[in-house]
Amino acid sequence: MRITPQSAVDAASPALRRLRVESVRSEELTALSTDDVRPQERLDYWREMVLRMFADVEITSHVDQGFHGHMRTRFVDGIRFTVVDAASQGVARRHPEAREHYEDCYFAVLMLSGSQRLEQDGRQVLLRPGDFAFYDGARPHRLTFSRRWAEIILNIPRPLLNEEMDGAGKLTATRAACDRGAGALLRGHLAGLAQELGVLHRDDLARLSRSTLGLIATAMTHCGPRAGARGREQTLLRAKALVERSLDDPSLDATRIAAALGVSPRYLNKLFEAEQTSLMRHVLARRLERCREDLLDPECSALSVSDIALRWGFNDLSHFSRVFRSRFGVSPRECRRSM
Repeated sequence: MRITPQSAVDAASPALRRLRVESVRSEELTALSTDDVRPQERLDYWREMVLRMFADVEITSHVDQGFHGHMRTRFVDGIRFTVVDAASQGVARRHPEAREHYEDCYFAVLMLSGSQRLEQDGRQVLLRPGDFAFYDGARPHRLTFSRRWAEIILNIPRPLLNEEMDGAGKLTATRAACDRGAGALLRGHLAGLAQELGVLHRDDLARLSRSTLGLIATAMTHCGPRAGARGREQTLLRAKALVERSLDDPSLDATRIAAALGVSPRYLNKLFEAEQTSLMRHVLARRLERCREDLLDPECSALSVSDIALRWGFNDLSHFSRVFRSRFGVSPRECRRSM
């Protein structure tokens, strides 16, 4: 049955009107369900839920009076985490580009039960429980759920995944191998998130979201041509990006960085060996460079040398002065006087 147009939704039941004012960007767990809606309105209500949470799509279903759908969702640091279960249906996106800013994202899915056929960019893949793939939510795609199904789906803003994973658009509708390695870690991680979605503290979920992006990128780099070489290159790029975002954290260490990327510290250090350095030497070098930039920046003149050192993750000022002189040949104060 075809979902009715928006004009019908506007004139529909109080349940539909309540959905229009319900917050869909809450950092707290929000539960949405068709159970409290009159049977004849459930498909309309479901489409409105999908429109507000994901994208403007067409939805069809052969289920009539018995249609059902449930969502549990949270929105943290720009990423939406949603656990969905629903009756069989078809979903089609025909618009060639994002019509609203929230549609400009990738949808990453882990099937929990049932199956889904995903089609995009001339590729199609059948996802069964434990399988993972992603697709571009802003561009045309087709999803087919042949029976009752459940999945966890992440709305990931395009720049976030592109930063972690070069060439992400070339891997849409591609299944990640989740039976071993990084894919198995990703599967367990997402399944755990689905189970604990309503329990996790907001800050914990935000930290886990950063780890999630690293795991997705690591798992997907083992798909497609030149997977091995590209995987190493992309892991190195993701490590450097993670370091740049975390330079202000004095507790940053190799173990935390490796865990966020789903690899071992030893593997990361081997990647940095190609650049004649190690992971933590790279962290130190980047911190020193950022400190030097601030010391020479007139806009930072109100900050003391110790303020700048603490700002970039140094918590021992004598150590900072020593390694700064070793790197640049002058003390931090001498560097500032040369401004």
